[in-house]
Amino acid sequence: MLSLVQPAALPSRVLTASSLDWGVTIDAYLIGAARMGDRYAAQAYLDRSGGIRDGMTVVTPEVTQVSRKEGFLMVRSVSQKDHYVIVTEQS
Repeated sequence: MLSLVQPAALPSRVLTASSLDWGVTIDAYLIGAARMGDRYAAQAYLDRSGGIRDGMTVVTPEVTQVSRKEGFLMVRSVSQKDHYVIVTEQS
């Protein structure tokens, strides 16, 4: 059976961010992240759970900033169970 949904190509900046050593397992890399209080809405790539297809829009749980590396921002959920890298952010 043919799928009509083509997988999204990985943006080069996602590949760059995913090649860095963050010291923890990253749950997803976020493109076009829009901050909404303590959460972000963004397109997710390389979702570790496998439940989100590359390019799907997601909303993170409440997060706090953890570190910056080479222009990318890593955030952690308040529960401390999930880590995300903000690859690009809307201003």
